[in-house]
Amino acid sequence: MRKREEPPARWTLYGLPIQRGLALGIGAPLYLPTYGMPIWFDPRLFAQDEDEWLAIEYRMPTEPVEVIALVRDLHDVPPVLAPYVRIVGWIVERPPEPPLPHAPILQVPRLPPMLPPEAPVIVDAHAGVAYIDPNATLLARYQSLLLRTATHIRYHLEGEHLPVHTWDDKQVLIGGVAPEWEAVAQIAQRGADLVWLTAETFPEAFASVAHALGGKPLWWFDPLARYRDDAHWQRLLRASAEMNLTLFVDSTETLAEARDSLEVAREALRAEHMPLGTPGLGLYVAPEASLPTVEPETAPLICWSVPKRTQRVAARLWQGYRKTQRYGIRRALLLPDAHPETLAIALGVEPYALFVPMDALPIAKQQAALLGVAECREWLLLRLRRWRDATLRAQPDLWLQQRR
Repeated sequence: MRKREEPPARWTLYGLPIQRGLALGIGAPLYLPTYGMPIWFDPRLFAQDEDEWLAIEYRMPTEPVEVIALVRDLHDVPPVLAPYVRIVGWIVERPPEPPLPHAPILQVPRLPPMLPPEAPVIVDAHAGVAYIDPNATLLARYQSLLLRTATHIRYHLEGEHLPVHTWDDKQVLIGGVAPEWEAVAQIAQRGADLVWLTAETFPEAFASVAHALGGKPLWWFDPLARYRDDAHWQRLLRASAEMNLTLFVDSTETLAEARDSLEVAREALRAEHMPLGTPGLGLYVAPEASLPTVEPETAPLICWSVPKRTQRVAARLWQGYRKTQRYGIRRALLLPDAHPETLAIALGVEPYALFVPMDALPIAKQQAALLGVAECREWLLLRLRRWRDATLRAQPDLWLQQRR
C-alpha cells in the first residue's frame, strides 16, 4: 500500500517570479476585508488623548511584524500601513509596473478567496511558488535556510571584511583566487569580498561550503559546463539557495546552453518543494582568447585573466573596456599579483571586481584604497602611447608613497 504524502501547505500557489528572492512572514491579505483596505492600521490613530496614545504605543511591539502582502495590484495598496508592520514579500495577481519595492515579488493567476488569520506564508520567488500555511517540515526547512543566511552578515561587520573604496570613492570588490574547494573557507576568512575558483567538480556537501563563505559570493569557472547532465544543474539550483553563486563558462554558446539547462532543471524541481536559488552567469575570457561580441542580455558579467604586465595585455584590456562599457557590462580581472603597476592597469578599466592570489589580499586592499579609478584611467591611456617611459611606469608607486 502506497504511503499517503502530506501536502506541503494548505494552499500552494504557482506563479511567475517578478523579483527573485526568499521571504517568510505572516500573510496579510490587503484585499480583505474590503477591496483596497489593509488589515493593520496604526492603533494610535484611535487614541482619545495623550495618555491613551502613550499607553497604546507602550503595548506595541518593539520589532515590526514581517508580513507577506497579498494584493491584486501593487498600486492598490494604501501608502500608509501600521508602523509595526514591515512587508518582506509580495504576492500579486496583476503584473506590477516599476518602480518595484525591494522585496521578492511573485505573480499568481488568482489569490485564495479566504485565508486563516495570521497564517505563515513562504514566498520562494526563485522556484516561482508560494506556500500559505505550510506544514512543519517545509516551514522548518525554509526557517533554517533564512536563519543561516542572516547570520552571514557578521562577516561584513568587521573592518577587514568591508569592501574597498578607491581614492576617488569608487567601490571595487577585492577577491581571492582559491586553488581548490578546501581553500575557499580560508580565503573568505582572510577578508576577501568574494572568491574565485576554477574546478572541474562541484561538492556534494555544498552546505559546508556555503557556511564557510559566510554569505560572500563564490565565482566558479567550470571548464566542463557544456558536458554537464540534468542532475548537475538541479544541484546548482539547490546550492545557490544557500550560497551566492555565479557560474562562469568560456563561450557565449555555452552561456546560452547553461541558461536553458537551469530553466529545465527549475521546472523539474518545482514540484519537489525544495528551496531553489538563482545562480548568476558570467563569461570567462582566457589570457590569449579574443573577446567575443557580447551584450548585457547574453553576458552581463565578464572576467578576464591577466597573466602578466605587458603592453599587449594592457591594450587588449583597454579594447575590452571600450566594448563592454557602452553596454553597461560589469568587468572583473584575475591578476597575477598586487604590484602597484598591476593594480593601476586594472583600475584603469573601471573594474567591478579584482582577484589576486590569497597571500596578496591584504596589500591589494590597502593599495587599491590609495589609487583613484579616474587617474588610473588617464594614466593607462598615456602609458599605452609611451609604454617604455620610466616616469609613467613609476607613477603608481609615487601616488602610494604620497598618500600613505
